[in-house]
Amino acid sequence: MPQRPLAALLSGLALTSLAGCATLVPHDDTAVASAKQSQQALAQATDCCDTLAALPYQPLVVGESQSLTLDTQAPMHRFEDGASYFQAFELPSTREPLTFKLTSTIANDQVFAPTVLILDEDFQPTQRVASDKFDYLSPNGFAGARLGATFDITPGPDAAYLVVYSNETARQGTTQYESAEKVYARVRGLALPPGPDPIAEHTATGNVTLESESRETGGGLLTPILGTRSHADSVTETRTATASDEQASSSSGDSDNASAPDFDYRRMINAALKADDIELAMQLAERAEREGHSGTRAWLAERLRSVSP
Repeated sequence: MPQRPLAALLSGLALTSLAGCATLVPHDDTAVASAKQSQQALAQATDCCDTLAALPYQPLVVGESQSLTLDTQAPMHRFEDGASYFQAFELPSTREPLTFKLTSTIANDQVFAPTVLILDEDFQPTQRVASDKFDYLSPNGFAGARLGATFDITPGPDAAYLVVYSNETARQGTTQYESAEKVYARVRGLALPPGPDPIAEHTATGNVTLESESRETGGGLLTPILGTRSHADSVTETRTATASDEQASSSSGDSDNASAPDFDYRRMINAALKADDIELAMQLAERAEREGHSGTRAWLAERLRSVSP
């Protein structure tokens, strides 16, 4: 089934009701090596380093989103739980709590199932975020189907380095995900096509996105959205904050009603966008429009257009 271009989707955002909707995510058809080919390449690769201390670490820049390509050009090491391509980082020495969000894209019926290894200052493992801690995330906004996990780390003597890799056990698994045709039908309110959802093989290569943020400076609405609580709790808390803002604004003068609520809605929408929750941003924009803050839909559409690929 053909997919609508981005321009049409953004136009629809400004002209139609947004409540309960999600934008369509294009399917990634980029040619990649099959799971079998990448596993064979991994088996023939040369270990880059004798020890964990010798891994090529790069400084982690907090507040930036980093795209990690785990392919046959990436360094390979034989970890205690199996060989893997990897990316390694030196954590900052600020010792401020950090929140990490790691996602791995599902493409061409395969996905890199990550494991995150935390090392102390002597390069000894102290923590591990295993691949089974990564949840399947449905297509949402401009993010496609993916595996994802959010976790907190406080850099210090016991957490000085971070390594993203996979292991033999994870590569034996699979992930069922929603097909592009079902995504399109669900977004447009059409009957879902018949047939089972596709299965993604866990492979030795893939594309991972690593985001980090200081938990102390995140603040505002971003803390409950990106914290350790569940997504459902986050949405509930954000909507409670919206209700509180409305109650406060109703007790203010007419001049306050004309300006302050507008700022609050857009602040919450910005937080939802930063948390990659397009659906929540759209619901907030629709609610703002219903309460007389015209132009919120168009403003959100422009924000989405500016960050889209």
